[in-house]
Amino acid sequence: MKVLICFLFLLGSLSNTILSQTLVEPNQNFIWESFSFRFPEAVVVKEESTTQKKLTVYPAKRDGFFMVVRILPWSEPVTEKNLWTESVFQKPINPKQSEKKIFGKSFQVYEADQIRNQNALRNQVWVQMDSKPYLWIWLQWKSDRKDLNDFFESNLFLSL
Repeated sequence: MKVLICFLFLLGSLSNTILSQTLVEPNQNFIWESFSFRFPEAVVVKEESTTQKKLTVYPAKRDGFFMVVRILPWSEPVTEKNLWTESVFQKPINPKQSEKKIFGKSFQVYEADQIRNQNALRNQVWVQMDSKPYLWIWLQWKSDRKDLNDFFESNLFLSL
């Protein structure tokens, strides 16, 4: 039994390996897999190797938001709203769906407010619809951070 547990632990650690961790300054373009992002404050960007390519972004100095970016292995993106609201948002408040065009690229944007651990949170999931590889971005930030509301809701994080 101990051998099986050790094997599973080793297998799990090999399938989810941190490839790099970088400090990125505010409003600096950060390029990942041919996509370019900007952040409102200094962040730590962690690239991981999983079954999908994954980038995780955390603020370097204070709490307030996080961002997960994945390249999806789909042949066609899933666009059914109920799938997103039920699988991504836990107990969503006022879920919405819209389409946005940014720098000529089409995105489906799913939004919902949420209360988690006594924090009021804003959530957005962006799915690039018009070209492969499909890009999936999940943003979550504290609602009381008005600077983050303006930054993320104005699409300033995308500098594709």
